[in-house]
Amino acid sequence: MKGKVNRIILAALILVSIGCLSAIIYGINQSKKPSTVLEFIQNNPEKVSLSILQNDSSLVQYQADRKMPLASVAKVIIAIEYARQAADKKIDPDSRISLEEINRYYIPKLDGDAQPQWEEYLEQNKKTEAGTVALREVAKGMIDFSSNANMEYLIELLGLEQINKNLAELQLTTHEAIYPFYASLLIPGSLMEEYNGLSQADRVEKVKVRLRDMPQEEFAELAVLEHNKLKADKDGSYQKSRHLEEWYDMEFDKMNSDRMVAATSREYSELLGKINSDSYFSDDMNLCLREVMEGPMESKGNQELFKHLGFKGGSTNYILNTAMYAKDKEEQTVEIAFFTNKLTGKEFSRLSQNMNDFLYQILTDEAFRLKVRETLE
Repeated sequence: MKGKVNRIILAALILVSIGCLSAIIYGINQSKKPSTVLEFIQNNPEKVSLSILQNDSSLVQYQADRKMPLASVAKVIIAIEYARQAADKKIDPDSRISLEEINRYYIPKLDGDAQPQWEEYLEQNKKTEAGTVALREVAKGMIDFSSNANMEYLIELLGLEQINKNLAELQLTTHEAIYPFYASLLIPGSLMEEYNGLSQADRVEKVKVRLRDMPQEEFAELAVLEHNKLKADKDGSYQKSRHLEEWYDMEFDKMNSDRMVAATSREYSELLGKINSDSYFSDDMNLCLREVMEGPMESKGNQELFKHLGFKGGSTNYILNTAMYAKDKEEQTVEIAFFTNKLTGKEFSRLSQNMNDFLYQILTDEAFRLKVRETLE
């Protein structure tokens, strides 16, 4: 794959964190140091998992069977179920959805400003009509802008059981079940009500102790309860009653990051290969899924170079993940699943500044791909 990638995800690569207070936005050629990321992988094997496929064959498998928290990369599974139901005519991508209904799930300051950015894009491109937006735009916004409110709305529309059936059907044997991980941010606020007779500091500490020991299954069940409460929260009074701004701190942030749905990079690169293929899914499902996953293909420059180019990132303050696939005009394919965890602030910053060029070189430079393979063998 040769040539220059002109745009990724609507003029920028946008990785929106759950629990991080700002989005990470950077352009494809901001840095010129792809080796910075490669050096980090070499020096921090305990923090990374990387799987790269080229033309349906394994190119790099580095710690690829280690389960890693996915953050927003898990939204790919929801996108697949959206495409399946759209192809089966169970939902209509052109149906109009109320923005007010979607925004019941929006938790300000804890989505990297994804929701305001998505709504600004809708307005600038005249995608809204009488306070509504097409369902297809909701799904695209979940991927392109990593809108968490959109994700929660789609979980409600599509059904968690149906979404999670994809894990078995796609043979994702290590993939943990999807749950409403955005709504889960409100769980501590609800648990604190059980300790109303204590001081705020004591209530916070009691809840932290409970969360440290809580089984994941119980946590996921509580997340569903929070999701349902947001669904019914027509006036926003429930969310306000959680008083999130009074107790949310970096320890809760880390706990939430550690609870993220996990899977391996090997399975995700293989999943991306299925999406990148023209034959795994039905034609109708392919059309729906590519519309959602391939925001980069809206660029004329990318259209000149690629037949397919899809991307989903995910991050928290401790995670910086990438799931990316491409097929060029000569039918040459590459799939990349690169997951990290337990990053320090300095490591996170350095990786985010150099990640785009690392991805660019893998997509376009055969010599660099071979260097990555040889370095990590």
